[in-house]
Amino acid sequence: MTPLENKCLHQAEKLHAGVVYGGGLVMLDQVKGTYDLVARNSMLIDKEKENALCAALLHKCWETKRIAPGVQPMTMDEVEKYTNKDVRKIVEELASEPEEDKNQTKTEQWKVKAEWAKKLSPAAQEILLAEKIQNFEVSRDKPNPKKPLEWHMEYFQTRMLLVEAIKNTNEVLYRKALQTKNEGMAVIKLLMSEKQKEY
Repeated sequence: MTPLENKCLHQAEKLHAGVVYGGGLVMLDQVKGTYDLVARNSMLIDKEKENALCAALLHKCWETKRIAPGVQPMTMDEVEKYTNKDVRKIVEELASEPEEDKNQTKTEQWKVKAEWAKKLSPAAQEILLAEKIQNFEVSRDKPNPKKPLEWHMEYFQTRMLLVEAIKNTNEVLYRKALQTKNEGMAVIKLLMSEKQKEY
């Protein structure tokens, strides 16, 4: 870990301390997991890779609902001052994700997000792939008990639309995402089968 990456890690720890969401996903674990996946599998090299890794650690720094109580989210100007303009650009790309239109189905919403993802830089796309792997692992290992099983099945299917749209940016991360999605859907199918037997 470079000095700049270490600096971003400390900032992420401050920003996301104690934040838990969904079915018990620890925000800091997701951020660190995303960083680790990019660190081990990135196709980028040298400064471009370092910038991507810093952005992976700060990719939720702006999102108020993912920030610890009493801590202010970072503005993009603060991200640039804290790191550099290239890290800012990647974080801005990720922050530009289209808002979900409630008049659309989940499939329609994620088709829009998939088109958006195709236009991102390779660094932003690698972070998105790594983030989706993290999401799939949590949904596979700790499905949110507050959500019906059908919701989980749709979750895997719709998020995979985005993954498929950017699969060419990093074959290793894509294969990992596909494998984790398939494992997760198998878990949900098994739970659905067991539930049916109860009736």
